[in-house]
Amino acid sequence: MGKYLETRDLSFYYGSLPAVRRVNFGIERGAFVGVLGPNGSGKSTLLSLLAGLLEPAQGKVYLEEKDLLKLPRKTRAKKIGMVFQNFPDQLELPCHEIVMMGRFPHWRRWQKESLRDYQVVNRAMQQTATLHLAEQPFAQLSGGEKQRVMIARALAQEPELLLLDEPTSHLDILYQIEIMSILAQLREQGITILCVLHDPNLAAQFCNQALLMKEGKIFAFGKIEEVMKISVLSELFGVEFLEETHPYTLRPFFIPLSISTPYKHPLKVHLICGGGSGKPLLRLLLQKGIEVSVGVVNQLDADEEAARKLNLEVVTEKPFSSIQKENLEKAERIAMQKDYVIIAPTFWGEGNLANLEIALSLQEKGKKVLLFEKCLDSKFDFTGGKARQYLEALCKRGALVFKSPTSLLDYLDEDVATPKRTTMPSESAQSAESEAK
Repeated sequence: MGKYLETRDLSFYYGSLPAVRRVNFGIERGAFVGVLGPNGSGKSTLLSLLAGLLEPAQGKVYLEEKDLLKLPRKTRAKKIGMVFQNFPDQLELPCHEIVMMGRFPHWRRWQKESLRDYQVVNRAMQQTATLHLAEQPFAQLSGGEKQRVMIARALAQEPELLLLDEPTSHLDILYQIEIMSILAQLREQGITILCVLHDPNLAAQFCNQALLMKEGKIFAFGKIEEVMKISVLSELFGVEFLEETHPYTLRPFFIPLSISTPYKHPLKVHLICGGGSGKPLLRLLLQKGIEVSVGVVNQLDADEEAARKLNLEVVTEKPFSSIQKENLEKAERIAMQKDYVIIAPTFWGEGNLANLEIALSLQEKGKKVLLFEKCLDSKFDFTGGKARQYLEALCKRGALVFKSPTSLLDYLDEDVATPKRTTMPSESAQSAESEAK
């Protein structure tokens, strides 16, 4: 059985420039699809193709398994309503007349408005909370009110399929949520919706599917929980995200962190941390494009949570448990693939002391170890001095000690710039090491 709406090898060009390239997807009746992607990725052009306003260069659009462009224009206008990104917002017509324009596809030539037309218009304005604006000139409305009136006009067509091109653009948060709530209610009434959006969180909270586009092609398509992931969104938008769970909807929402660096640092590090000590360093390392693995940390630990949400390789242990042998071995295997082991200034107890044993073992196998001056402070040691002994042993065997994350990062950059350099540390590292001793 075919899909309600389907595209097959759909392509469109502006002159010689491709805007949509071999797009294939299908949706069921009643879907609410958020269409997202960077500027210029072909989202608006795709909507115009789905509405039958543009003719494809190649491929076809099928509505209920019928070639869309072979359907009479009037039939298309009855089935498909479209809300454009831009509209003539200086119209002095009363709002009810704007909405009544949506009834045109249902009229015969020279036909006047019927009782049913007025009933449909009133219902559309009730659905969009615009009935109280019926007599007001359209030009005098706020941006959010104008958007609601234009949605009402589309609803007056009594469409089965509603296409919206950035209906929340230039609106404040209140109106954005208001518009999306209206669309969610329309979907519950059986209308199929495709909506171009800029905000991933609006799509994640209100839509049940996402269609992601990049350079005219489908980048990803599927259910929200399958598609809306930080690894996918980061690659799509070139921005690093942190993923959280909405406390009410239990759906994902995304916090942009920083612009993804196009430069991938050649060095890789393994970070030994815990209790939140690694979070500030993680941010600095990732901003430089350095690949980071983390462990061993207990589940529910602040550093474990940060590493997991940042999609890093992390070795975990059960909460409040000592590190098991298999996890120690796993962490050591991962760290052996890295250029450096970094130890953050965390609190040491019998439960995580084995992480320092890993560091010593790795150092004996030739792995370079870096740590911070704060690590040597006895206030972090709750093992009766065992942790201090391990850390001093690491220093005696060549571990470099740094005063700050900045001096450590400078050292890593220096290592890349002078890969043939001897094992002598940088000036900042030498100073930090001598002061620590």
